[in-house]
Amino acid sequence: MNGSAGVLAALLAPAVVVAVSPFSIIVAALVLLHTDRPRTNGVAFLVGRLLALAIVTTVFDQAPRMLGGLGRPMPPWLLAVVGAVLLAAGGWLWIRRDRFPTDPRWLARLSALSPVGSGVIGAFLVLSNPKMLAASAAAGLVVGTSDLAPVGAGLAVAYYCVVASSTVAAPVLAYLVVGARYDAQLTRLKDWIDRHNAAIGAVVMIVIGAVLLGFALRGL
Repeated sequence: MNGSAGVLAALLAPAVVVAVSPFSIIVAALVLLHTDRPRTNGVAFLVGRLLALAIVTTVFDQAPRMLGGLGRPMPPWLLAVVGAVLLAAGGWLWIRRDRFPTDPRWLARLSALSPVGSGVIGAFLVLSNPKMLAASAAAGLVVGTSDLAPVGAGLAVAYYCVVASSTVAAPVLAYLVVGARYDAQLTRLKDWIDRHNAAIGAVVMIVIGAVLLGFALRGL
């Protein structure tokens, strides 16, 4: 897993876990639909998210170098542990998928958001989400324990952040192109994700967990 292709492949799993976080996609849609400056706020939300992901990932990328003695590929048993945890969490989330509360009250106040506030919310949704923090920490350790040069490591972190933010970037970029004409489609997307929020998260965690277990078994 030391080669660049292996590192990018290993980064795909945590990036997908972050990318399909339904709540972040819902908030991005609401920022575009219900704020006074949807284009500016949407871009600010995306930038805040990207910066938060880059900071967390870079911190854990540097951790092996600061601690010393960790500059080796992630062992298969660790992948197996992470995969098993994701499978268990996904199963628990699937069982309880109909018991999760509705959107928090602060979402109703989005109309007054400034671009700075949108950026802060984009970062906050990363920094306050244990699943995103864990996935970004895993991504950083994958990069930090590889043999990539500093430039390659930086590009790998950027790759992770872009893939992890792709599902938020898509509606933002679409709105930049077509503007309010995208409102109806965006509303349908938001409503569908809202209805199936927990189920989406459960399925993704189960799939990613199974993939990581498969990698681990092949490496043992």
